[in-house]
Amino acid sequence: MLNFPVPYPDELLYSVVARAGVHFGITSPKQLLDTIFGDRKVVATVDLPSHIDAISKQYPDSLGFTANTLIYKHTFFPLYAPFIPEERRLATLDWMTYRAKGAVHVGLGITTSRIRQPEYLRVCPQCLEEQLSEHGELYWLRQWQVPGCSHCLKHGDLCDTQYRLHNYHRHAYVALTPTMMCLPSNSNSPPNGKRIERRVKELLNLPPARSPSLEQWSLFYKQTAHAADITRKSKVIYDLLKHKVLSSWTSQHLAQLGIPITDNKSNWLRLFMRKHRKSHSFLQHIVILETLLGAEWNFKDVISQARKQIAQNLPVAYFPSKNISQSVLHAKRKAWLEMVKGQGTRKSRKTGGDSVYTWLYRNDRNWLNAINNKYRRTTRSENRRVDWNERDRLILERLKAIKREHANILEGPRRSSSWYLAQSGCRHLSRKLGKMPLSAAFLKGNSEDVASCQIRRVIRAMVNYDSHLGEIPYWELLRLSGLSEQRMYERTRQFLHYLGWAK
Repeated sequence: MLNFPVPYPDELLYSVVARAGVHFGITSPKQLLDTIFGDRKVVATVDLPSHIDAISKQYPDSLGFTANTLIYKHTFFPLYAPFIPEERRLATLDWMTYRAKGAVHVGLGITTSRIRQPEYLRVCPQCLEEQLSEHGELYWLRQWQVPGCSHCLKHGDLCDTQYRLHNYHRHAYVALTPTMMCLPSNSNSPPNGKRIERRVKELLNLPPARSPSLEQWSLFYKQTAHAADITRKSKVIYDLLKHKVLSSWTSQHLAQLGIPITDNKSNWLRLFMRKHRKSHSFLQHIVILETLLGAEWNFKDVISQARKQIAQNLPVAYFPSKNISQSVLHAKRKAWLEMVKGQGTRKSRKTGGDSVYTWLYRNDRNWLNAINNKYRRTTRSENRRVDWNERDRLILERLKAIKREHANILEGPRRSSSWYLAQSGCRHLSRKLGKMPLSAAFLKGNSEDVASCQIRRVIRAMVNYDSHLGEIPYWELLRLSGLSEQRMYERTRQFLHYLGWAK
């Protein structure tokens, strides 16, 4: 596409696409998607969009706007990239470059995050005046929409607009206009030195780089806690950590961010300072680093130090001690082997074998682990409360009755497997079809595919059409059937051709 808008510094890709619609005079959201992406199903996503490869192809190669460049300079991805494993970082880049189907927000943990997302798109009124005087048009900046940022770095509070972050029309890109209405600021918290805003700016400006692993982050924070003198025998003293955090950040501010501190054992602050088994939010990292390192740090150095951490907990091989008599060793092995063969590992420990287990664990761990793995017994019991054969028969009768009831009815949605199960009141059994072979076979043989549903809609339109008006025109048939040339399946097209409508 010629003259596609070039993104301004720190402008969201969402804003670039919205400005393209204004520049080309395209008022229809679907037409804009068709023009830029060639796909009418693209969702207008503010923070982490996908299909970025289609946007990068709008620019000549000489400008250097590759998909990765656009992702790092014009989306929220740099806020999450350093804190996720390298494999997931590369996978997310691939999802954002092409079609993601919602995988980006799930993969980065945003859908289940405790961090509060802004409800409305936000702006800085003073920055808007500067944009108009310098560029002659307005655009959405990245940092305005970042969770946790409530102030502009150059000016004052950010103001909410009347546009929601998740628009009612999920395919519409909303351009920022001078007539846009700002809502009064509802921020009651002081700027607090704009610490979060400054650290977010650092993250947004980071270049692409390999991410530290979760284990490396764990080791880095272990060393940081030790340097801050809040550890005892390599364990973090939670009360000291909590006191330091609340001395640096107010409880009200942390609650507004969605990360309040409590004495609950599952509170995020306890989990953060333990071994990292999952990625944590950039806001949590900022809060901890500001607390333990003060003001003299930056994300570039922190990430570099985390990347240099070397894992120390390598697997250790345990061998019997040379000071132990072979007769004692064989006697212990024989005693444990007899117990574990008869009743399994767990029951053996509960019925008098705990002392033997402890002795072998301390002196002959490799042999003990091998025997336990060999004779391990599952504690999971089989659920025999349900007679699946009887339930299969009853549900099959319901499904057959539903088919007979709707045999001569042309109206209604597509009769898929989910539709049949919903009609029979058994939607919850969709994952249990493996235990109900008769019902599964019925659904496989009688579920209506999309082409069959389209043909049924065509027949319905022909039956309901007033015959006194003559033969139904082709365009009228498509309108009454709710079809279009783009969405029509090949079998539906062949059916219409057989009826005499050749297109």
